Amino acid sequence: MPQVNITVEINDSIYIKDPLGTDLGHRIIRNAIILLDEIGFEELTFKKLAKKIESGEASIYRYFENKYKLLTYLVSWYWDFMHYMILMDIRNMKDPKEKLTSAIRTLVNSLDSTLTPDYIDETRLHRLVVENASKVYHTKQVDSLNTEGYYVNYKKLIKTLAMLIQDLSPDFKFPVAFATSIVEQSLNNEYYLEHLPGLTDALNSDEDARESTIKMIMYLIERAL
Repeated sequence: MPQVNITVEINDSIYIKDPLGTDLGHRIIRNAIILLDEIGFEELTFKKLAKKIESGEASIYRYFENKYKLLTYLVSWYWDFMHYMILMDIRNMKDPKEKLTSAIRTLVNSLDSTLTPDYIDETRLHRLVVENASKVYHTKQVDSLNTEGYYVNYKKLIKTLAMLIQDLSPDFKFPVAFATSIVEQSLNNEYYLEHLPGLTDALNSDEDARESTIKMIMYLIERAL
């Protein structure tokens, strides 16, 4: 099945030069995802990434000021693409519960490989977001970065989920906070099931982490709404 050309919009203050516009940029993105998945954010350096792409560190610095902005770019890309997928999945649905349920299933699962470009490993990127998304927001510079629009992609996703919650339960008083909690739970529960199952209510260690997460979130939604 041919890939669909989807435009992902990232705030231009996050990068120096948009990596999606060049072959070298694609190599940086592809290999940054691989390295972050393999060694983690803490161990990532531009020196290691440069070696991976067989180029000099200076070539990476032409695109990103530091590894935090590189991570922010990847997480922002993920949220914008995820938002697009949710909108596509619910576009022909009328029932509010069906729409919210579909959105949750899409949110918890990784990106569609038939839609993602070839320089994106959707499985690795999903793991990367599960493990590292909170690092993008939990920083001392969060207020100034928020003012610069660093988190617009995440907020756009939250706004759409909040609207779906309101469609299902117009009198619910905290749709935005609940939408944010759902997204954070989708990440945290999957992470805990994989690494710290004692922090979850998992009854079967063989159960798929994502299916277990979907069940948990839908249970909370049914109780709350």
